[in-house]
Amino acid sequence: MKVLGLTIEDIASLLGVVGGVSSVIFYLFRVIIVKPMRDEQHNLSNVLNALTHEFHAMRESEDREHRNIDAKLHEHDIKIARHDEELKTLFRGERRE
Repeated sequence: MKVLGLTIEDIASLLGVVGGVSSVIFYLFRVIIVKPMRDEQHNLSNVLNALTHEFHAMRESEDREHRNIDAKLHEHDIKIARHDEELKTLFRGERRE
């Protein structure tokens, strides 16, 4: 039996060769294109995770520094208020004499 001038054996052989060649092409595509892209994506993910960790550490450090500055500012506000009251007391005492 012939189809398009080819026997069934010829068609089976042709399908086997085409399947083998396409398998090799797909394998090479995976090795040459997909695997390096996957590796780069993995590396990029690792770098982004490290960058995120560093960003959070910097943010925590800045938050601690801001809390320290706020505490010092509060102490200075209290000292200034105390000094203002002391000055008022001194000026009131000079007027009485």
